[in-house]
Amino acid sequence: MSFLGHDFDNVFEPKSVKEGEYQLRVLNAQVKQSQKTGGDYISAKLEIFGEPEAKDINHVMMLPTPNDDIKQKNKRLSAIQNFLKSCGYDPSSISNVQELVGATCWAILVEEADPEYGMQNRVRKFVAGR
Repeated sequence: MSFLGHDFDNVFEPKSVKEGEYQLRVLNAQVKQSQKTGGDYISAKLEIFGEPEAKDINHVMMLPTPNDDIKQKNKRLSAIQNFLKSCGYDPSSISNVQELVGATCWAILVEEADPEYGMQNRVRKFVAGR
């Protein structure tokens, strides 16, 4: 079937991938503010390397807030540190999240059903040192 000179026969609906370890590429990274809490977070859009039919993954990492106790602050910073290390960055060597665009990393992905978006992948854990 052709429309405006384009073949639509091989158009696919992006889908999730099976749970497992995958290489990811950072498509976009921004610091945003939560409308619910007012807290800042890093929003990273990730694509799965070598899986052209896979849905992109939106991954959120909350930044510490003044209201966080030491345990919560450490948990949030540790999650960000693991992400940066898996991308090959030392946290002290990067000053802007936009520097992460194009970086690759490894992560263990899980599949989850979302009532609005259907089956989605989520990062369970970033794997550093790959």
